[in-house]
Amino acid sequence: MKLLSTFRKDLILSFRSFYIYIEIVMAIIIVAVLLFVVPEEFSSENKIYLSMALPASARTSILAQVEDDDAVVILENAGEVKDALEKDRTATGLNLSMKDGKINYAFVLQGYEGEQLVNVLQQGFLADFASQMPDFVDQTKVTIMDPDAEKLNARIHLLPVFLVLNSAFLGLFIIASYVFLDKEQGTIKAFAVTTCRIEQYLLSKVGVLMLTGLITGLIMTLAVAGFRVRMLPFILLLLVSNAFGSVLGLFIASFFDSITKAMGWLYLVIISLSISSVSYFMPSFSPLFIRLLPSYPLLYAFRQVFLQQPDPRLLYGNIILFALLSILIFILASWRYKKTITI
Repeated sequence: MKLLSTFRKDLILSFRSFYIYIEIVMAIIIVAVLLFVVPEEFSSENKIYLSMALPASARTSILAQVEDDDAVVILENAGEVKDALEKDRTATGLNLSMKDGKINYAFVLQGYEGEQLVNVLQQGFLADFASQMPDFVDQTKVTIMDPDAEKLNARIHLLPVFLVLNSAFLGLFIIASYVFLDKEQGTIKAFAVTTCRIEQYLLSKVGVLMLTGLITGLIMTLAVAGFRVRMLPFILLLLVSNAFGSVLGLFIASFFDSITKAMGWLYLVIISLSISSVSYFMPSFSPLFIRLLPSYPLLYAFRQVFLQQPDPRLLYGNIILFALLSILIFILASWRYKKTITI
C-alpha cells in the first residue's frame, strides 16, 4: 500500500512538472514527421534531366531505351536542363551531342558532388550503354541471402529507432531530473525518516516512467503502424525497455548531487546508445562495440513486433534479458541511494 500511495503521489506531481510533457510532445512530433515528411517507400533512383542535340536516328534510338525509365526526364536543350536542376537540387543533368560521328556526353552537376560520386555517375552511365550492346555479358553475380525476408515500409522501419530513443531512453534523463528535483526540495531527506523504504521510493519513480513510456510508445505505434503490431510482446518490450532506461538513469544520478553535474554523463550515455541506429540502417557495419550497446538488440527486438513471422527467440529473449538487467541495475541503484541518502 505504501508503494501504491507513493506511486499515485509521484504520478500527480509528474503531470504538474514539464518533464513528462517533453516525452509526450516528442512523440507527437515524431508521429507528424513519420506521417507527413517520411514517404512510405524510399527510392534510390536519382532523377536525370536529359537533353539531346543529336540526329533523328540517334535520338530515336536513345528515346527507345529510356522511354520506360521514370527517372529520366527528356528536355529540349541544355538551358532547360540547367533551369530544371536549379529547381531540383537532388537531380543530375546530362547533355548529349554529336561530333565527328561520335556521341559526346556531358554531365551537369549541382556542385556539391565529390570525385567519387562523379566517377560512380560516369561508370554507371557507361555501363548502362554497354549493356545495350549485342555481345554484352553481365559478369555481376548477385546472391540473395534471405529471399523470403519480410520488408517493412520506410515509416515502420524507422519506428523502432524512435521507440528506443524516445520511449525507452529519454526516460533516463527525465527520471534523473525528478530525483535531483527531490534533492533540491529536500524530499529525499524527509523520505529518509519515514517508514517507507528507499526501494519503494525508487520503484515509484520507475513506475511513473514506465507508464509514460507505454503511453508515448502506443501513441507513436498506433498512429504510424495501426494495429500491424503484435500487441502483447510489444507492450512487454515497451515496459522492460522503459524500466531499463529508468533504472539506468537512477544509477547514474546516484553519483551526483545536481542535474548540472550529471548532465554531461547523461547526454554521453544517450548519445552512445543512439550510435546503434547507424548499424540498424547499415547492417553491414556492426562492429563489436556497437553490438554490445543495449540499444542494439532493442532495435531489432522492436522491429520483430511488426513482422508477420517474428523470431520468438530474439523477441522474448530480449524481453527476459532486459527484465533481468533492470532488476540488477535497480539493486545497484538502491544500494547507492542508501549510501548517499544524506546528499
